Amino acid sequence: MNSPLHNQDNANSWNDAEPSLASMVSPSRIALSTTADGWCVDISSLTPCDAMMALAREDLLEDSTILCGVGASQWVACVNGPVEKGDANAIIREVSKSLSPLCADFRMQSVVTSSDGESVSVHLRQYDDALMLAATALAQYMSDLLGENVQAPDLGVMDSLLHKTGTISIRPIETEVFASFVDVGISTGNSNEPANTAIIFDIHSNSWHCD
Repeated sequence: MNSPLHNQDNANSWNDAEPSLASMVSPSRIALSTTADGWCVDISSLTPCDAMMALAREDLLEDSTILCGVGASQWVACVNGPVEKGDANAIIREVSKSLSPLCADFRMQSVVTSSDGESVSVHLRQYDDALMLAATALAQYMSDLLGENVQAPDLGVMDSLLHKTGTISIRPIETEVFASFVDVGISTGNSNEPANTAIIFDIHSNSWHCD
């Protein structure tokens, strides 16, 4: 997708110069939906460890209990306060069978599940936490593309991308890297549909802007 920021000075894109690196970057799909107890965000390109690191804020973890389990999928839950055995058993049951596992305990703030160790499905109480995970995935995509750590986009940017359909898909073939910015084509339909919008990453200022 071409951006209005494209100009003659940036005529030779990075994609033309080094297509091999672009081919090493995995596509990313982010799907956000509501549940009975909050939000669920499915991210194809975020590992469980990265998701937990993004959610690990000191103000939440200081008085929280972390529960882990395995079954059809691996999972990690964060619960405010101490957890007795009966509460833990209830959480284990709900995580394994419920479409909204947060219902197991009103103190549970998040549940990260993964069936393959490379993608996650995360249930959250707070909408901002869902946007933050989506922003983390987009920053990871750009970091892999450029070979250096980049700043995650603001939550408002992610909200504007997800508010239309709740789903965004990003493919390296629809990403163009120029001297001073990266034009990321984004599809708000299914993963097979071409990009219909874009987000711009400004390399020099390490910042993101909606097209």
